[in-house]
This record gives sequence, structure tokens and C-alpha cells, in this order.
Amino acid sequence: MKALSPQAAARRIGLMLVLLALSGALLSCQIKTTPAASGMKYTAEEMDRISQTLFKPIYFHLARQIQQTYHIQSGVCVEAGSGSASWAIEIAKSSDLKVAAVDIDPAAVRLARENIRKAGVSARVEAIEADVAKMPFPDDYADLVVSRGSYMFWKNKVKAFAEIRRILKPGGVAYIGGGLGNLLPREDREHIRNVMAKENIGPPAELEVGFEEMGKILRAAGIPIFKLATDESCLCGLWVEFRKPGKALGRDSER
Repeated sequence: MKALSPQAAARRIGLMLVLLALSGALLSCQIKTTPAASGMKYTAEEMDRISQTLFKPIYFHLARQIQQTYHIQSGVCVEAGSGSASWAIEIAKSSDLKVAAVDIDPAAVRLARENIRKAGVSARVEAIEADVAKMPFPDDYADLVVSRGSYMFWKNKVKAFAEIRRILKPGGVAYIGGGLGNLLPREDREHIRNVMAKENIGPPAELEVGFEEMGKILRAAGIPIFKLATDESCLCGLWVEFRKPGKALGRDSER
């Protein structure tokens, strides 16, 4: 092998250093833009695609479950941690409620606004960028607060649940959790379960919250009376239901 001249060797070393630097820069960019690096498994765009396809029947049936259970047809609903507003849109379609879809992620809010426009419900659904622990609403604002698949990511769960209690009207109800709901047909339920298991869709196991821990969170948030239920179809299927003490105007708060 022919020996390199000192000048050629220096050029080759310089080229190698440049390539190493570029590789490091590219790797750094990949780490910064990977959802897992920011604590999120999926980007807002990926979650929107899942919500519009695999999860679409979940939100359709959950909206109807809300109506069958609570009979709240008008007033104000807040979806906390709404992502791209799939549930908020279905709630608006199945009732006369005005819905505020609240999410902390600007990309999710942008997608939510586009989905709301496409669904033709812009007059009654608004996407708002805000932290669930500090929502831009007055006290006693909402008749209904809902959330699915979000609470496990809330950094300060006690503060977030206290905020939900604050914005509820007296007699208002909160339904917060995960899972597939009660009205989803069996064939849809089995299909979604299988795909979620195969594709590992769902929050990381370390973010799951059990009955005992959730009870402590709710009591610390000033919510001493609540109901907890599980949805066996999903590992993230813990649901929380509570009412703000008092009687709502125009309807029976104990219904």
C-alpha cells in the first residue's frame, strides 16, 4: 500500500473529523425530535391518525355513553387533554353542548382546529391551548368535563383534578380516564385490543395509576366522593367519575 504524504494524511484526517461531527449533529437532531425523548410515545400527527382510524369508533360510542348516562344535552363541556379533539367533535355531534377542547401541545391544537373545521362544528367546538392544571375558565363554568387517555401524562395530577373540580358547575360531572367505554361493539373491541397489543399502543406501564393511588390523588385535590371503575379491555382503562356538590340549574344533579 502506498504511503500517504503528510498533506494527504492531514486532509484525510480532517475529512474524517468533519464526517464524525456531521454524524453527531444528525444523531442529536434525531434525539431531539423523537417523541420518546420528550416523554411522549407518539407525535401529535401520529396520535391524530390513530384517533381518526383505529380509535374512531371509541369516541363515537363514548359520546353516546355520556348522553345515556348523564343526560346533559346542553350547556358547556370541556375535554381536558383533548389531543386532536376527536371526542369533543363527537360530543358536539350528539348533543347541543358547546365544547372546549383543551390541550397543552400546540401541534395537537392546530390539528384539532383543522378537524373541527372539517367536521363542520366550528360554531360549537373551540380548540384551546392550555395546561389542564391551569385552564382559562372561570369558576363554576362547565356542566361536563371529560378526558380519555390523557390523565396519566399530567405532570401534577392533584392540581389538574383540583382544576377540573374548580371549573365544574355545582352538580356538574367529570368523567376522566382511559379504555374503550361500555357501548363499543364486541367486534370493534376485540379488533382494537388486538391491534393495541400488537403495535404496543398505549401509555408506558410506569405511567399507569392504580385504584389506591388515584384515590389519594382525588382526596388531595379536594374530591372526597368519587367512583372508580375499570375497563378490562385496556391496561389504561381506569375511569374516574365525580360530581361537584350542589344542584345544577334546570336539571337534577343526582340523576
